[in-house]
Amino acid sequence: MVGAIFGPSVWNKLTRLIVAIAFLFKSRSPNWITVKNELIGATRVRVYYPAERKTDSLIIFIHGGGWATMRPGHYDNVIYMLIARLGVLVISIDYRLSPESPYPEPVNECEAVFHRLVNEEYKRFGIDPKRICVMGDSAGGNLSTVVAQRQLRKKLTLPKCQVLIYPVIHSFDLKSPSYQIYYKQLCGTSLLNPRLMARWYLLYLGIPAIPANIEKFLANCHLRRKDSDRLQELISHELLPTEFSEDHSEKQTDSAPDDELCRLFNKNGFNPDFAPILGKDLFGLPPAMIITAGYDILRDEGVLYAKRLQSFNVPVQWNHYPAAYHGVINMPSSMQRNQILDDIVHYLVMNL
Repeated sequence: MVGAIFGPSVWNKLTRLIVAIAFLFKSRSPNWITVKNELIGATRVRVYYPAERKTDSLIIFIHGGGWATMRPGHYDNVIYMLIARLGVLVISIDYRLSPESPYPEPVNECEAVFHRLVNEEYKRFGIDPKRICVMGDSAGGNLSTVVAQRQLRKKLTLPKCQVLIYPVIHSFDLKSPSYQIYYKQLCGTSLLNPRLMARWYLLYLGIPAIPANIEKFLANCHLRRKDSDRLQELISHELLPTEFSEDHSEKQTDSAPDDELCRLFNKNGFNPDFAPILGKDLFGLPPAMIITAGYDILRDEGVLYAKRLQSFNVPVQWNHYPAAYHGVINMPSSMQRNQILDDIVHYLVMNL
C-alpha cells in the first residue's frame, strides 16, 4: 500500500527504518574487540579488531539486505562469534545502497575495497593479502562471488576462499520449486518473500519498482522465450536434487514477455556481475562454501551455483540446512544459526 501511494523510494526508506528499529537494542561489543568505522579509499567500512589476533588472515564481510537495506552493524553479533572462535580481523563493507546507488555501484565499491586491501592497505591492517576470505549473505553473497569472478577475469590476486550464505545468484526463475514451496507452505510467514525479492531486483537494476513491474517480474515476464530456453542448461529444475523438486516441480506456465520490461532487464540482467551463474571460464576460482536453507526462496539458485562451480573443477562444500530459513544468521537464539556458524568456522580453519 505504501509503495502504491508514495512510490518505491518511500517504501524502501520505510523498510530501512523498520529494519533499523529491529536492531536498536543489540548488545554492546565485547571488551576483547575494538570496533571502528573507517574508510578504505572512498568506501566506508566497519573494522573489528580482536584484542588478541591469532592469525594474519582476513575476512571481508559483505552484508545482505537485497542491495537496498541493512548495514554492517546489523551483523555485529555474527562477526563477534566468528572472531571469538578464529581470532581473525574482520572488515565489513558499508557499500552504498540501491535505489540511490543501483547496479553496478555496490559491485564496484566492494571490488575497490578488495583491490586496495590486497595491493596496499594490507600493510595498514597487518594482514596477509593472500589469505583473504570474502563472505556474505544473500545479496552480500552475490557481491562476494562477483568480486571473486572479477578478480579471476582480470587475472588479479584472488581471495583464498569464499563463503556464500544463502546467496542471490540469478533472477531468471521466480517459479522454481523453492518459490513454489513459499506459495504452498510459507505464504506470509517468511522473512524473505517473492514480492520483496522482485522489488529489490528492480531497485538494484534501476528499473521502476512499480506494482505492475513487480507482478510481471514474479511471472517471469522479464525474459523473452529464447532467453528462457537458452538458460535451461543452467537453471532447469531437473538439475536440482530429487528431494527438492519431486513435490514442487510441476510445469509453470510463464506469462507472455513484456517488451518494455525485457528491454530494461536486458541492459544488465544477463551480466555475470549481476547474475554470477552466467560466469564463464571459472577454472581457478577460489574454493567456495555455499550454504542453503530449506525454507528459503533462494535455495535452488544456491544449489545450481554449486553445480556450476563444480563443472569448472572449483572445490565446493555445499551445506544444506533443511530446517533453516533465510535470515537465520541474524537470529541470536537460533540453534540452526549456531550450527551454521560452527560449520563456517570449521571450514575457515581448514581453508583460510
